[in-house]
Amino acid sequence: MTKMEGDAMDPILIKRYPGRRLYNTADLDYVTFEDLSKMVLAQRRFIVRDATTGNDITAEILQQLQ
Repeated sequence: MTKMEGDAMDPILIKRYPGRRLYNTADLDYVTFEDLSKMVLAQRRFIVRDATTGNDITAEILQQLQ
């Protein structure tokens, strides 16, 4: 079972690298906006942080999913 399917209590850390690449630190793999949309629909919590600055950019990413 992957972390995406795992415990809904712990948010997954997603890091955004330069070039808008998104990295799921739980599954150790790059993800797409489609993958994040599936996580939202599955009510899977995640936090997106800019890998360079460490800033929380979750709200910005969620707006892009709409």
